[in-house]
Amino acid sequence: MMGVFRRCWKQVGAVRRYIFSPRGLSVLALIAVGFVLGALIAQVWSSDGSNGDSARQSAAGNAAPTATAPQSDINSGAAPESPDSANPQAPIDSTSSEPAEDRPPSTQGTGNEPVATAPEASAEPVVVVLDREPLSYEAALAIAAGLAPQTVYPSDCMSPLPRPDLLPNAPRAYRFGIHQGVDFLCFSPGRHAVAALDGRVVLAVGDYQDPDPDDRDELLEVAGDLEATPPFTLLSLYGNYVVIDHGVVQFVGHVVTLYAHLHEVDPDIRVGQTIRAGQRVGEIGNRGTHAAANGDFYVEPHLHWELHINDQFLGAGLTAEQTREVYTTLFSEALG
Repeated sequence: MMGVFRRCWKQVGAVRRYIFSPRGLSVLALIAVGFVLGALIAQVWSSDGSNGDSARQSAAGNAAPTATAPQSDINSGAAPESPDSANPQAPIDSTSSEPAEDRPPSTQGTGNEPVATAPEASAEPVVVVLDREPLSYEAALAIAAGLAPQTVYPSDCMSPLPRPDLLPNAPRAYRFGIHQGVDFLCFSPGRHAVAALDGRVVLAVGDYQDPDPDDRDELLEVAGDLEATPPFTLLSLYGNYVVIDHGVVQFVGHVVTLYAHLHEVDPDIRVGQTIRAGQRVGEIGNRGTHAAANGDFYVEPHLHWELHINDQFLGAGLTAEQTREVYTTLFSEALG
């Protein structure tokens, strides 16, 4: 019996020595750390579960009803103001003396989303309006003065400056819009359009096919329904055209020019190429106009030329006299 007791006591002593040895203490420390981590994990898990249940109960009990517009607003059928009616300086005038069509692509379709109205037969059509304030007269004049030393006259045809109907903001009643460019009347075929500034060609259309007169009229009927020219309808009225990106000019902004109604684009013009001021862009014609749709390709040839600054045509919103002053300043050095 005593032998058994001594052996047990030896085992207890061995265990006690192991526990207080460095290795034994390390094992005890690891056990303690594992216990603490397990407790923390269990607490976090339990907390996440209760929070999730609470959130689901809260969402189920407090779901907000879908908002609906007041009936009076829905039935009003009001459409946003059209770009043309918002311009007090550009009233619609069916007696405009401008040649039959030479209209720039509208940049007013890249702004606000159309406003949805209730589907009513009497509801007015939606008009897309550019959400941007036009430049002031002073700012436009300063830009024209800044570009004047670099600007080449884009054609050798008649100066449009004395005639407001050939300048931006002139009414275009046939498409319920306003003119966004400058028309250089040539009166005879074979005249050339040239780049007004150094730049790079970003778009060139040289194989335009004029629509039949009836098809063209149907396209323009949409403008009549909207009382504004849809951007892509306006694009279809360019005929053959070239667009040149002149980059960002210091103290001016991003400058782009457009040359439309060309009889043909110069065969050396290609998208991506650099182009110098004064370099030929193409032969001036009347493609895209009413006359061309009737097969008269040499009637009233003229260059429709646009200058855009930061995606707005220069002179947007100005009076006729202010517009004339801006473009007179722009061409002051080119005309000598």
